Amino acid sequence: MVSTELVESREAARAAFRRGALSRPASFWFVGALYAVFLMASTVPSPMYSIYQQRWHFTTTVLTEVFAVYAVAILLALLLFGAVSDHIGRRPVLLGALAVEIVAMLVLAAAPGVGWLYVGRALQGLATGVATSAISAALLDFQRPGSNHGPLVNGVAAGVGMAVGSLLAGALVQFVPGPTLTSYLLLILAFVIAIPGVLAMPESVARRGALRHVLRPQRPKVPSGKGAVFALMATTLLAAWIVGGMFMSLGPSVAKGLVSGSPYLVGGLTVAVLAGFGGLTQLLLSGWTARRAVRIGAPLMIVGLAGVAGSALGSSAEVFFVGSAVLGIGWGLMFMGGFRMLTGLAAAEHRAGTSALIYVVAYLSAGVPSVALGFLSTIFGLVTATVVFAATAAFFAVLAALSTLIRH
Repeated sequence: MVSTELVESREAARAAFRRGALSRPASFWFVGALYAVFLMASTVPSPMYSIYQQRWHFTTTVLTEVFAVYAVAILLALLLFGAVSDHIGRRPVLLGALAVEIVAMLVLAAAPGVGWLYVGRALQGLATGVATSAISAALLDFQRPGSNHGPLVNGVAAGVGMAVGSLLAGALVQFVPGPTLTSYLLLILAFVIAIPGVLAMPESVARRGALRHVLRPQRPKVPSGKGAVFALMATTLLAAWIVGGMFMSLGPSVAKGLVSGSPYLVGGLTVAVLAGFGGLTQLLLSGWTARRAVRIGAPLMIVGLAGVAGSALGSSAEVFFVGSAVLGIGWGLMFMGGFRMLTGLAAAEHRAGTSALIYVVAYLSAGVPSVALGFLSTIFGLVTATVVFAATAAFFAVLAALSTLIRH
């Protein structure tokens, strides 16, 4: 009798732990906020790169390599562990990602040389990659049935997080002592505070299979029978994240060359304008269909890219930031439309795996071109690299818009 009661009490405790203290709607918004903080951390180093360059005397190619290490680490995390949360649950994966992210922030805060930047960004990429697929899937799990709020919050949180992270870091670097320390310490505090929130979430996934099997790396998944459609729609992410990769790596350097005062604040403002306008656009135009968003976003991206290229050639800061704002609107629409179309292909039991594949495409699109542009800028200068970037991104924007017509 006692044994039976003990078993029942344990089962009740497990059920209560699984349900969590947070409601599903509260968990939805908490997970969206957590994603914004992860993306804040991703852009915080951008305004600091010029300080690191002056301090350790490395080239623009090395700068873009430091950014690319982050993207490559995200890819590895997605390729190896992108679907793990479909098997062991969202909470354990997010707790592990938070622990690694805190270590990454400590490494970046104490970095004594450029080698430590590589290490810190690699750890950060691993943490963000693991968290990204779990959070994207959790947003779909917790969204109100019949709504499309998961992809919307995903896109808005990404844009707002990157904007706030870059702008806040630029302001702290410009006006607060300890320019390469303060931002990281604030982020460490935010991630520590997030741990109890993750523990309070309800667990939306039942563990499947023996522990020794589910801990094996899980590959991202193409939705069954939809490989060609997925590849066609993925051109939207290719167009959007080429822009994101360039702005997060070389964007602050381009902007600083066009102004004379408050260079670090201006460097942070560069990413903030792109990502901020992108996030706000997704919020205001969330009722648009995915295809309409892509078809309107593509020409806006092309106009914005022309403005960015023209500003580099004419040395105009005003044209650069106006072009960046227009580009941000197009970027937000392109990302929103593409992400909606791609996540709509995923079956419920493979949400994390498909989300992982989406971000594999995104971060390949961000990392590879940024390194190529860094190499170009080292040899031919930032102006040439900026013009080449604008032409390349415009080409893929056209391709993305045409892909919606072909699909239709």
